[in-house]
Amino acid sequence: MQDLRTQCKISWCPGCTNFGILTAFTQAISELINEGKIRKEEIVITGGIGCAGKIVDYINVNSFEGLHGRALPLGIGIKLGNPNLKVIVFQGDGDTYNEGLEHFISAAKENPDVKLIVHDNSVFALTTGQHTFTTEPGFYSRSLGTFVFEKPLNPIALALVSGATFVARGYALWIDHLKYIIKEAILHKGFSFIEVLQPCITFHDLRSYYEKRMYKLEDIGHNPASFEEALKRSLEYDYTMSDNAKIPIGIFYKSERKTLEEGLEAKEWYKIERVLNKEILELTKV
Repeated sequence: MQDLRTQCKISWCPGCTNFGILTAFTQAISELINEGKIRKEEIVITGGIGCAGKIVDYINVNSFEGLHGRALPLGIGIKLGNPNLKVIVFQGDGDTYNEGLEHFISAAKENPDVKLIVHDNSVFALTTGQHTFTTEPGFYSRSLGTFVFEKPLNPIALALVSGATFVARGYALWIDHLKYIIKEAILHKGFSFIEVLQPCITFHDLRSYYEKRMYKLEDIGHNPASFEEALKRSLEYDYTMSDNAKIPIGIFYKSERKTLEEGLEAKEWYKIERVLNKEILELTKV
């Protein structure tokens, strides 16, 4: 675990729930490395802009911080350049569902073997409290200048109908459960999407609301191989923060189909590009 920490000073707010995601992720990859299932040298993480994107500075693996909403296509490009890498992308809800929504849908459709972990606090926290696509009606938004009146996006349902082959939801403060989900996502072959409910304790503290209403899909015998059951469970929570909401967390859906990399393998230009990339790497070795 100590080998996976950097010397960068963590600038999240004291008590930030992002610490839970950092802990769950470092535990997950540490265990996978010790189990011989992945190699540290093969891991690459990319991050966007905002509180979620800072995580790339705190984990001692190959990393790249991209533009707002663009860390996902960056990660996909890295994977296409070297399919042997394990690419994990960290973005916030604003990153993913506002600026980067088209990339999210494309990734679900095209199925690259890339993992996306979304820190969803339903607010632009780093810029002090503007609403995002998952903010509930009634929240006062500094960018809107009034209370949110729009219907929130349901990312779990969107991922499912867009074709994602691994769809899950975790909670930042249920670290062992989140670690389990992350390990399963990394080992899955194809696009893995994990939405992490990550309350912002400064601008949007939903800890009490979530913890009174969450339940684990594993506890009710949910079948992640059933698309119909997954979609039904995804619609139980509509992000409006209603009093009678039920919030399922766990793995909603898991399936297999051809990945983007496998589909491109037959293309002659892709084979040539792979050879050129390999030759460039050999020439640049010291």
